[in-house]
Amino acid sequence: MSANGEKMKLLEAPKHVNSGMEKLPNYKNTLVRSVLALALFISGFNFSNTDFFKEYPLFGLNYLAQILISIMAGVLGFFVLPDVFYGVKNAIEKLITDTVSDIVTNFWEQQSRRIQEQRREKQKKKAEDIKRKLDDEMKNAILLDTSVLIDGRISDIVKLKFLDNPLVIPQVVIDELHALSDSKENLKRQKGRRGLDITKDLKRKTKILIPEIKSKDKDQGVDKLLVTFAKENNFKLMTLDFNLNKVASVSGVKVLNINDLANSLKTVMLPGEDIMLKIVHEGKEKSQGVGYLVDGTMLIVENAKDKVGQDVSVKVSKVIQSPAGKIIFCALN
Repeated sequence: MSANGEKMKLLEAPKHVNSGMEKLPNYKNTLVRSVLALALFISGFNFSNTDFFKEYPLFGLNYLAQILISIMAGVLGFFVLPDVFYGVKNAIEKLITDTVSDIVTNFWEQQSRRIQEQRREKQKKKAEDIKRKLDDEMKNAILLDTSVLIDGRISDIVKLKFLDNPLVIPQVVIDELHALSDSKENLKRQKGRRGLDITKDLKRKTKILIPEIKSKDKDQGVDKLLVTFAKENNFKLMTLDFNLNKVASVSGVKVLNINDLANSLKTVMLPGEDIMLKIVHEGKEKSQGVGYLVDGTMLIVENAKDKVGQDVSVKVSKVIQSPAGKIIFCALN
């Protein structure tokens, strides 16, 4: 860049100085300065026109001192005081603006923090309420295994409102049902699909919890996982699996067995009671005939081998309760 160019830049630089007077149009700026200069000129003349200068005029010239003082006051009023005034004015405005801005900013920050704290407290309380409610539900929850879902009778029990506890079906149980439903064996595939259908049906009828059971031992079987999970959460375990039933009982887990419920609901027959019964087939012993009640209870009738297909009157002689159910022995009337 040439020297002339740099010189022009230096000359133009003052234009960017931010003074309060730049806010006014040029003619108003000049007018304000002129009025102020005139006022100070007159004031300077009046204040300097004293007896001292009249008795001792400067350089022996009358009014020379008064005129010089007036000119200096006018110059001060035209060039200096307006910039000082507007500078002070701008400083005061900036101070007020910054103060108000700080007050407003601090106020909104405090309000924002307060709102956020209230929101966090509300969310925390809501989470605690949900957890408390979930804990209350989990206290009375019943843990279901694969065998119960495949059996399917749990759906009817829930439907008839005999069981209103929340049911817990862990993800590992659902995964096991999925694995069965994908089996190449037809029977296993049917069992898996039935279990999944029952699970879907239960979701429509009652409260279902599907937790993810985490185990440190990756090789831990599903049965052991269920027993451990039930024990940790104080759940009752519903199962039809004989081995799982035994393991859970030994581990201190309360076990519910639908077969036990079904057996307890079967018709009560007392020795000496008469009943009409159809002999369906021969028994194991040579002379025995076998019939069934409506609920499936087996009745073994002595000397009824030749009565197959007939309705006969029998008298209950004794009732035997076995793990498989009740067996009632009868004699022909």
